[in-house]
Amino acid sequence: ITSSLGSYNNTTESQDWSGNATTVSEVALSYQIIGSLFLAALILFAILGNACVIAAIALERSLQNVANYLIGSLAVTDLMVSVLVLPMAALYQVLNKWTLGQEMCDIFISLDVLCCTSSILHLCAIALDRYWAITDPIDYVNKRTPRRAAILISLTWLIGFSISIPPMLGWRKPEDRADPDACTISQDHGYTIYSTFGAFYIPLILMLVLYGRIFRAARFRIRKTVKKTEKAKISDKCLAVSPALFPRKANGEVSKTWRRSVEPQPGSCVNGALKHSDDGESFEITEVQTVSRNHLSLPNNPQPCFESRNEKNTEAKRKVALARERKTVKTLGIIMGTFIFCWLPFFIVALVLPFCQDCFMPEWLRAVINWLGYSNSLLNPIIYAYFNKDFQNAFKKILKCKCIRQ
Repeated sequence: ITSSLGSYNNTTESQDWSGNATTVSEVALSYQIIGSLFLAALILFAILGNACVIAAIALERSLQNVANYLIGSLAVTDLMVSVLVLPMAALYQVLNKWTLGQEMCDIFISLDVLCCTSSILHLCAIALDRYWAITDPIDYVNKRTPRRAAILISLTWLIGFSISIPPMLGWRKPEDRADPDACTISQDHGYTIYSTFGAFYIPLILMLVLYGRIFRAARFRIRKTVKKTEKAKISDKCLAVSPALFPRKANGEVSKTWRRSVEPQPGSCVNGALKHSDDGESFEITEVQTVSRNHLSLPNNPQPCFESRNEKNTEAKRKVALARERKTVKTLGIIMGTFIFCWLPFFIVALVLPFCQDCFMPEWLRAVINWLGYSNSLLNPIIYAYFNKDFQNAFKKILKCKCIRQ
């Protein structure tokens, strides 16, 4: 009986264990399928979005300018990320191990670092181009040439190569390739500092400085426009009728004499005078009446100044200027906010983990941080192109299959 009970218990335990194992494997398979579909959708949308930007610039002549050449080059770089890097990264993520061999691992890491670094540096090039355009608009019109754009684009790729190639030439630890099922970037401390600062932290500081100055310059220009409209409103000519005595001639006509006086004073509109202000100095023409025996008296009530014809237009311009300032703040906030949100967590981890051997990070969190950085290649065409009305019109033509060179 005892042996029978023991065998029964063993059989029950084995059945429970196999049942639990089956449940765990089913859950894991479900997560793999969901993860695969999500990553496939992300890759597909990134490819389509960047391809549409490239097609719009190539087919629409109105978009072919230096600023859009930089955006087009950014789209090419992000398209390379989507086609060359993300499929292998998705395979590595879904299988949870590297199955393509060490040679392909080296190629994958180099392409990853090269394309992502170049994408980030393209954002710096766009920021630099916008800074020059808004702070030196007159001279930069002649300097903003395709040759300058080509130089900026070449620099982004040159710096990208200088950061991606060293690990292939030996700048890494021997244990970085000890595990055949893993594919990680070089954990050498010197390379970690060199790559993270060159690919992210220095570009981040540069973008913060450039967009900060762009915002100040734009706000100064907008508020200067507002002040000009307000000055124009104050200096508009305004005439009021004041209490006065108009002497009457024998034939019933009104007789009056005039005295002119010119006095510098703040521009304003007063009763009994016509004042015109120009940059703080005004000229007053005062009317003085000569009273005779027969005179006509007007009511002693000050009359309000007649409203300037363009007063409403001035107020409208002021509202438009303030709306432009708010739009500038919103646009710059979206650009910097998206960039920092996508890449800052990744580069914090990339900088800290090689120096902290005892630090532990869950695999799911590492995956979220990695793909958050990759998703920047999907968001860049939305931020830099799809918010632009010219691009929107070009996209509509593409979707309607009516793209023609104008």
